[in-house]
Amino acid sequence: MSMMRIALRIAAVEALKGKTLVGNNVLDTPNGALDIQADGSLRTDEDKPFVSVYTDQGRAENIAGRSLTENGLCDIIFEMGISTAMLDIDEETEATVLVGINIPGSDRNREFFLDIVQRQIATALTDPDNAWADIYRGLHHRIMKIEYAGARNTDDGQRLAGHQMRLTVDLGDEPQTGVALDPRSAFMRFLKALEASDDRSYREQAAVMRALITGTAADWEALQRRNGMTAAELLALGHGPLAADEDRSTPPMESGTLDVEGLNSVTVRAP
Repeated sequence: MSMMRIALRIAAVEALKGKTLVGNNVLDTPNGALDIQADGSLRTDEDKPFVSVYTDQGRAENIAGRSLTENGLCDIIFEMGISTAMLDIDEETEATVLVGINIPGSDRNREFFLDIVQRQIATALTDPDNAWADIYRGLHHRIMKIEYAGARNTDDGQRLAGHQMRLTVDLGDEPQTGVALDPRSAFMRFLKALEASDDRSYREQAAVMRALITGTAADWEALQRRNGMTAAELLALGHGPLAADEDRSTPPMESGTLDVEGLNSVTVRAP
Protein backbone atom coordinates (compact mmCIF):
# COMPACT_ATOMS: atom_id res chain seq x y z
CA MET A 1 0.00 0.00 0.00
CA SER A 2 1.95 2.97 -1.22
CA MET A 3 0.35 5.41 -3.63
CA MET A 4 -3.19 4.99 -2.30
CA ARG A 5 -1.93 5.54 1.24
CA ILE A 6 -0.04 8.65 0.10
CA ALA A 7 -3.15 9.94 -1.64
CA LEU A 8 -5.37 9.28 1.39
CA ARG A 9 -3.03 11.18 3.72
CA ILE A 10 -2.41 14.18 1.45
CA ALA A 11 -6.11 14.51 0.58
CA ALA A 12 -6.96 14.52 4.30
CA VAL A 13 -4.31 17.16 5.05
CA GLU A 14 -5.55 19.45 2.29
CA ALA A 15 -9.19 18.89 3.23
CA LEU A 16 -8.49 20.12 6.78
CA LYS A 17 -6.48 23.24 5.98
CA GLY A 18 -8.38 26.34 7.07
CA LYS A 19 -11.32 24.23 8.29
CA THR A 20 -10.50 24.00 12.01
CA LEU A 21 -9.32 26.27 14.82
CA VAL A 22 -5.68 25.46 13.98
CA GLY A 23 -6.05 27.22 10.59
CA ASN A 24 -3.51 26.05 8.03
CA ASN A 25 -1.24 24.40 10.61
CA VAL A 26 -2.14 20.90 9.40
CA LEU A 27 1.00 18.78 9.22
CA ASP A 28 1.77 15.80 6.99
CA THR A 29 3.62 13.11 8.98
CA PRO A 30 5.76 15.41 11.15
CA ASN A 31 8.39 13.80 13.34
CA GLY A 32 7.16 13.94 16.90
CA ALA A 33 4.63 16.78 16.62
CA LEU A 34 2.92 15.14 19.58
CA ASP A 35 5.49 12.83 21.11
CA ILE A 36 4.57 10.49 23.96
CA GLN A 37 7.66 9.73 26.03
CA ALA A 38 8.52 6.42 27.66
CA ASP A 39 7.20 7.71 30.99
CA GLY A 40 3.86 8.62 29.39
CA SER A 41 4.49 12.37 29.33
CA LEU A 42 3.99 14.52 26.23
CA ARG A 43 6.44 16.66 24.29
CA THR A 44 6.06 18.87 21.24
CA ASP A 45 8.28 21.22 19.24
CA GLU A 46 5.32 23.02 17.69
CA ASP A 47 4.82 26.68 18.60
CA LYS A 48 1.09 26.90 17.84
CA PRO A 49 -1.94 24.58 17.94
CA PHE A 50 -1.73 21.90 15.29
CA VAL A 51 -3.28 18.88 13.66
CA SER A 52 -0.92 16.23 12.32
CA VAL A 53 -1.93 13.40 9.99
CA TYR A 54 -0.23 9.99 9.76
CA THR A 55 -0.79 6.73 7.88
CA ASP A 56 1.68 4.50 9.67
CA GLN A 57 -0.06 1.11 9.84
CA GLY A 58 -1.98 -1.17 7.52
CA ARG A 59 -2.86 -4.79 7.01
CA ALA A 60 -4.45 -6.93 4.32
CA GLU A 61 -5.80 -10.43 4.89
CA ASN A 62 -7.31 -13.19 2.75
CA ILE A 63 -5.42 -11.99 -0.31
CA ALA A 64 -6.37 -13.54 -3.64
CA GLY A 65 -3.34 -15.46 -4.88
CA ARG A 66 -0.12 -13.47 -4.67
CA SER A 67 -1.69 -10.11 -5.38
CA LEU A 68 0.11 -7.01 -4.16
CA THR A 69 -2.60 -4.65 -5.34
CA GLU A 70 -5.06 -5.21 -2.49
CA ASN A 71 -4.39 -2.62 0.19
CA GLY A 72 -6.83 -3.92 2.77
CA LEU A 73 -7.12 -1.92 5.98
CA CYS A 74 -5.19 1.29 6.60
CA ASP A 75 -5.00 3.37 9.78
CA ILE A 76 -5.13 7.12 9.29
CA ILE A 77 -4.38 9.05 12.47
CA PHE A 78 -5.27 12.62 13.34
CA GLU A 79 -3.36 14.12 16.27
CA MET A 80 -4.12 17.54 17.70
CA GLY A 81 -2.30 19.41 20.44
CA ILE A 82 -2.16 22.67 22.34
CA SER A 83 -0.03 23.95 25.23
CA THR A 84 0.18 27.04 27.43
CA ALA A 85 3.00 28.28 25.21
CA MET A 86 0.56 28.44 22.29
CA LEU A 87 -2.04 30.73 23.88
CA ASP A 88 -2.89 34.26 22.76
CA ILE A 89 -3.00 37.40 24.85
CA ASP A 90 -6.16 39.48 24.66
CA GLU A 91 -4.92 43.00 23.83
CA GLU A 92 -7.74 44.69 25.75
CA THR A 93 -7.76 42.65 28.93
CA GLU A 94 -4.21 41.17 28.70
CA ALA A 95 -5.75 37.85 29.71
CA THR A 96 -4.48 34.57 28.29
CA VAL A 97 -7.02 33.14 25.83
CA LEU A 98 -7.26 30.17 23.49
CA VAL A 99 -6.37 30.75 19.85
CA GLY A 100 -9.43 31.41 17.69
CA ILE A 101 -11.97 31.15 20.54
CA ASN A 102 -11.10 34.03 22.87
CA ILE A 103 -11.95 32.13 26.04
CA PRO A 104 -9.61 31.74 29.06
CA GLY A 105 -6.76 29.30 28.55
CA SER A 106 -7.62 27.05 31.48
CA ASP A 107 -7.06 23.31 31.52
CA ARG A 108 -10.73 22.55 30.92
CA ASN A 109 -10.88 25.04 28.04
CA ARG A 110 -7.84 23.48 26.39
CA GLU A 111 -9.68 20.17 26.51
CA PHE A 112 -12.71 21.94 25.06
CA PHE A 113 -10.51 23.38 22.27
CA LEU A 114 -9.27 19.91 21.29
CA ASP A 115 -12.76 18.41 21.35
CA ILE A 116 -13.98 21.19 19.04
CA VAL A 117 -11.06 20.64 16.65
CA GLN A 118 -11.82 16.92 16.60
CA ARG A 119 -15.44 17.66 15.68
CA GLN A 120 -14.27 20.12 13.00
CA ILE A 121 -12.08 17.40 11.48
CA ALA A 122 -15.09 15.11 11.13
CA THR A 123 -17.14 17.95 9.66
CA ALA A 124 -14.45 18.85 7.12
CA LEU A 125 -13.90 15.25 5.97
CA THR A 126 -17.62 14.79 5.32
CA ASP A 127 -18.23 18.22 3.75
CA PRO A 128 -19.99 17.76 0.36
CA ASP A 129 -18.52 21.05 -0.91
CA ASN A 130 -14.90 20.29 0.05
CA ALA A 131 -13.17 19.04 -3.14
CA TRP A 132 -10.21 17.54 -1.30
CA ALA A 133 -12.55 15.80 1.15
CA ASP A 134 -14.45 14.32 -1.80
CA ILE A 135 -11.18 12.87 -3.12
CA TYR A 136 -10.35 11.57 0.37
CA ARG A 137 -13.71 9.81 0.66
CA GLY A 138 -13.35 8.26 -2.80
CA LEU A 139 -10.04 6.63 -1.92
CA HIS A 140 -11.53 4.24 0.65
CA HIS A 141 -14.66 2.11 0.71
CA ARG A 142 -15.73 2.42 4.34
CA ILE A 143 -14.57 3.10 7.89
CA MET A 144 -14.09 -0.12 9.82
CA LYS A 145 -13.22 1.29 13.25
CA ILE A 146 -12.79 4.62 15.06
CA GLU A 147 -10.62 4.97 18.16
CA TYR A 148 -10.09 8.01 20.35
CA ALA A 149 -7.34 8.73 22.84
CA GLY A 150 -6.20 11.67 24.92
CA ALA A 151 -3.09 12.54 26.87
CA ARG A 152 -1.84 15.51 28.82
CA ASN A 153 1.34 16.62 30.55
CA THR A 154 1.58 18.97 33.51
CA ASP A 155 5.10 18.09 34.63
CA ASP A 156 6.80 21.03 32.91
CA GLY A 157 6.02 24.57 31.88
CA GLN A 158 4.26 23.53 28.69
CA ARG A 159 1.11 22.03 30.24
CA LEU A 160 0.52 20.24 26.96
CA ALA A 161 -2.75 18.52 26.06
CA GLY A 162 -3.29 16.28 23.07
CA HIS A 163 -5.99 14.17 21.44
CA GLN A 164 -5.76 11.42 18.85
CA MET A 165 -8.41 10.08 16.49
CA ARG A 166 -7.51 6.87 14.63
CA LEU A 167 -9.65 5.70 11.71
CA THR A 168 -9.23 2.22 10.29
CA VAL A 169 -10.43 2.40 6.69
CA ASP A 170 -10.89 -0.14 3.90
CA LEU A 171 -8.49 1.38 1.38
CA GLY A 172 -8.98 1.09 -2.38
CA ASP A 173 -6.76 -1.19 -4.47
CA GLU A 174 -3.41 0.05 -5.72
CA PRO A 175 -3.43 1.46 -9.30
CA GLN A 176 -1.73 -0.92 -11.74
CA THR A 177 1.04 -0.03 -14.14
CA GLY A 178 -0.22 0.24 -17.70
CA VAL A 179 -3.91 -0.09 -16.79
CA ALA A 180 -5.79 3.11 -17.54
CA LEU A 181 -7.94 4.57 -14.78
CA ASP A 182 -11.14 6.50 -15.31
CA PRO A 183 -10.26 10.23 -15.18
CA ARG A 184 -13.21 10.61 -12.79
CA SER A 185 -11.74 8.13 -10.31
CA ALA A 186 -10.57 9.47 -6.95
CA PHE A 187 -6.92 8.66 -7.59
CA MET A 188 -6.81 10.39 -10.98
CA ARG A 189 -8.56 13.45 -9.52
CA PHE A 190 -5.95 13.37 -6.75
CA LEU A 191 -3.10 13.44 -9.29
CA LYS A 192 -4.76 16.25 -11.23
CA ALA A 193 -5.17 18.30 -8.03
CA LEU A 194 -1.49 17.84 -7.16
CA GLU A 195 -0.44 18.87 -10.66
CA ALA A 196 -2.50 22.07 -10.37
CA SER A 197 -1.05 22.93 -6.95
CA ASP A 198 1.19 25.93 -6.27
CA ASP A 199 3.32 23.62 -4.12
CA ARG A 200 6.33 22.47 -6.15
CA SER A 201 6.73 19.36 -3.99
CA TYR A 202 3.19 18.29 -4.81
CA ARG A 203 3.76 18.75 -8.54
CA GLU A 204 6.96 16.69 -8.42
CA GLN A 205 5.29 13.98 -6.36
CA ALA A 206 2.48 13.81 -8.92
CA ALA A 207 5.00 13.39 -11.74
CA VAL A 208 6.65 10.46 -9.95
CA MET A 209 3.35 8.72 -9.23
CA ARG A 210 1.98 9.26 -12.73
CA ALA A 211 5.17 7.77 -14.20
CA LEU A 212 4.66 4.64 -12.09
CA ILE A 213 1.27 3.91 -13.63
CA THR A 214 1.78 5.24 -17.17
CA GLY A 215 2.21 2.83 -20.05
CA THR A 216 0.28 0.09 -21.76
CA ALA A 217 -0.20 -3.50 -20.71
CA ALA A 218 -1.70 -6.38 -22.63
CA ASP A 219 -4.66 -8.07 -20.97
CA TRP A 220 -2.51 -11.05 -20.03
CA GLU A 221 0.10 -8.77 -18.46
CA ALA A 222 -2.50 -7.01 -16.34
CA LEU A 223 -3.98 -10.36 -15.29
CA GLN A 224 -0.59 -11.80 -14.36
CA ARG A 225 0.46 -8.71 -12.42
CA ARG A 226 -2.87 -8.32 -10.63
CA ASN A 227 -2.79 -11.91 -9.34
CA GLY A 228 0.96 -12.37 -8.98
CA MET A 229 0.88 -15.41 -11.27
CA THR A 230 3.85 -17.29 -12.69
CA ALA A 231 4.17 -17.59 -16.48
CA ALA A 232 3.29 -21.30 -16.25
CA GLU A 233 0.14 -20.56 -14.27
CA LEU A 234 -0.90 -17.94 -16.78
CA LEU A 235 -0.39 -20.32 -19.72
CA ALA A 236 -2.31 -23.06 -17.91
CA LEU A 237 -5.32 -20.73 -17.95
CA GLY A 238 -4.90 -20.23 -21.69
CA HIS A 239 -3.55 -16.70 -21.39
CA GLY A 240 -0.26 -15.06 -22.15
CA PRO A 241 2.32 -15.44 -24.91
CA LEU A 242 3.52 -18.78 -26.20
CA ALA A 243 6.11 -20.43 -24.01
CA ALA A 244 8.57 -20.51 -26.93
CA ASP A 245 8.58 -16.71 -27.19
CA GLU A 246 11.39 -15.70 -24.88
CA ASP A 247 10.70 -12.01 -25.40
CA ARG A 248 7.01 -12.56 -24.54
CA SER A 249 5.90 -10.77 -27.68
CA THR A 250 3.37 -13.19 -29.15
CA PRO A 251 0.53 -11.10 -30.60
CA PRO A 252 -3.09 -11.94 -29.72
CA MET A 253 -4.49 -14.83 -31.76
CA GLU A 254 -6.74 -13.74 -34.62
CA SER A 255 -7.30 -17.12 -36.26
CA GLY A 256 -5.95 -20.65 -36.31
CA THR A 257 -6.56 -24.07 -37.81
CA LEU A 258 -7.86 -26.96 -35.75
CA ASP A 259 -7.05 -30.39 -37.23
CA VAL A 260 -9.15 -33.27 -35.88
CA GLU A 261 -8.22 -36.78 -37.01
CA GLY A 262 -10.78 -38.15 -39.44
CA LEU A 263 -12.45 -34.79 -39.89
CA ASN A 264 -11.79 -31.76 -42.02
CA SER A 265 -9.68 -28.89 -40.74
CA VAL A 266 -11.64 -26.17 -38.94
CA THR A 267 -10.62 -22.53 -38.90
CA VAL A 268 -10.97 -20.94 -35.48
CA ARG A 269 -11.17 -17.17 -35.15
CA ALA A 270 -10.88 -15.01 -32.07
CA PRO A 271 -14.14 -13.33 -31.08
